[in-house]
Amino acid sequence: MRFHNPSIPQRQADARSIITDPKPDHTASLRLLAWATLKAERGQTVCQRRLQTKPIQADRQVA
Repeated sequence: MRFHNPSIPQRQADARSIITDPKPDHTASLRLLAWATLKAERGQTVCQRRLQTKPIQADRQVA
């Protein structure tokens, strides 16, 4: 089985599009991963302990 591993420029473009133009089907988790991807590509660190202590919010509201 082969997994598709996008190149770094494509990964940055995908993450940037998720952050700058969020869609209703983009979950909070997806936006968080996109944000962490952009930080990592810039050489910045993400403090996982702070992320773990964030209150968990539902990705979508159910009416």
